[in-house]
Amino acid sequence: MKHILNTLINASEKAACVARSCCAGSTNEVLLVAEKFEGDANARFERDFKTISDVLAQEAAKTEIAGHFPELAEHVRGEECSEIGGVRIELCDSVEGTTDLLQYLVAPAVAKRMAEAAHRDTEHVFCDNLPKDLPEVNTSDLGIWIDPIDATAEFIAGVQGKADADHGLPCVTVLIGAYVRSTGEPVIGVINQPFYNNGKGRVVWGINYKDTHEWGGSDVKENNENNIILMSSAEKPEIADTFREAGWEVKSLPGAGHKLLKVVLGEAAAYIMSQGTTFRWDTCAPHSILRARGGDLITFSTHGPITYNDEMDMESQNYSNKEGIIAYSDASISATIKKILNN
Repeated sequence: MKHILNTLINASEKAACVARSCCAGSTNEVLLVAEKFEGDANARFERDFKTISDVLAQEAAKTEIAGHFPELAEHVRGEECSEIGGVRIELCDSVEGTTDLLQYLVAPAVAKRMAEAAHRDTEHVFCDNLPKDLPEVNTSDLGIWIDPIDATAEFIAGVQGKADADHGLPCVTVLIGAYVRSTGEPVIGVINQPFYNNGKGRVVWGINYKDTHEWGGSDVKENNENNIILMSSAEKPEIADTFREAGWEVKSLPGAGHKLLKVVLGEAAAYIMSQGTTFRWDTCAPHSILRARGGDLITFSTHGPITYNDEMDMESQNYSNKEGIIAYSDASISATIKKILNN
């Protein structure tokens, strides 16, 4: 178990390095952005985008995982299609090879910087204080969901220096979650916040496997904000009003991963999204960590469980959490939320 947790943390840091590499140059540099269409786009947005960083970050993370666990190579799934701008992105055998590939899409200096980030050695970064006595896990029955750069719109605005206060790069997360393929249960989660503390970054992890429920991370301070509930700016106004009338403070923040991280850390008691605009790659990692700390993530409409062993190679929209989500930090909060919604 410790080896797979180490690997997922290192994979998340590979993706984080790629994201940070885009901020090392001038804000005038061209960050290749492509619009998503049809089955790949999130229906919540009028227009949905991905960047070359999203794609390279995902491929770097996948390569890291498959390199340590070849049996998982065909079971690592992510948000992004590996093609952008007519070029299929992959991590080559060397920095030079990856640089040459990226130069079809971006300027040589940018290509080299991104390639160096994707190939950077991340061994032991954020992995020093992991628990030692962890159970064995059958990795041949695991699957992986990756969101390489969650909150892409905030990432683009932050890189270009156009983000509002409390938005932009601090809202960006890398999400990597492992689930059991035979049951769909989420068991390991890693949330990497690349731009935390002026780009030093941090990682929060959790294990929810059999009788083991542990979580922790770098620079983590558990809070206990039991009166704050997070919602998307696209949430139905009547739902937000219902909680305000019940005495809750309702906050709207960007990024599903960012909001879920707030719940994990206890900076908010819960996060509600009544519509199907989050996806398996958004929730698998935080779901594992929430369970590890005594919370959970359930459907909004039926309060039922969410599992992750969907069929392979479907259109992206088929991986949405169609019945919405309720994420909460402990069982008592869940009971309160259900009571408010039922009333």
